[in-house]
Amino acid sequence: MKRRTLLIMALFLLTIFAGCTPVRYENDYKGKIIDADTGKPIEKVVVLGVWFKAYPTPGGAAHEFYDAREAVTDKHGEFSIPGMGLLILSNIESMDVLIFKAGYEYIGMGPWISFKKSSFFQNKIRWEGDMAIIPLKKLTIKERRKKGIPSFPPVEASKEKVKFMLKEMNRNLIELGLDPIDIWRGEEI
Repeated sequence: MKRRTLLIMALFLLTIFAGCTPVRYENDYKGKIIDADTGKPIEKVVVLGVWFKAYPTPGGAAHEFYDAREAVTDKHGEFSIPGMGLLILSNIESMDVLIFKAGYEYIGMGPWISFKKSSFFQNKIRWEGDMAIIPLKKLTIKERRKKGIPSFPPVEASKEKVKFMLKEMNRNLIELGLDPIDIWRGEEI
């Protein structure tokens, strides 16, 4: 009995000091993208989920790219990105998300959980069960130029993991009269 208690305490302390979460289940991430003005679904919006590992350091957490998964909205504006499932003693953080379609506003890298907790997103995004309903505003070329070019996916992600996002970002660059990206991590796009 004493040995078992010591083992449990040791695992608990190891978890805390290693920056791990003891047990967590990450469901699929589901959403629907709609036009902010018309409320109609937007097809072919690219949604990129990105995961990082966090490592505690004396100066705060250090982050390292772990994985990326893409989805493209269907004719109903809906998408689903598979979560990581069951995570035991894991330092993988919850998914960050990038949402982009040329001609619309861009939702940059930020935690999916902020859609529920951030006061900015609470006023914008509504929920139907576990599905986020995310409105995007259509932008004029002038507005798009003023806002600048959206940030790109993490450079650590392979071309295969971010191919739809790169294609859509290149489409946007061309529409703005700029040169598209030709190379990603040493590979032609």
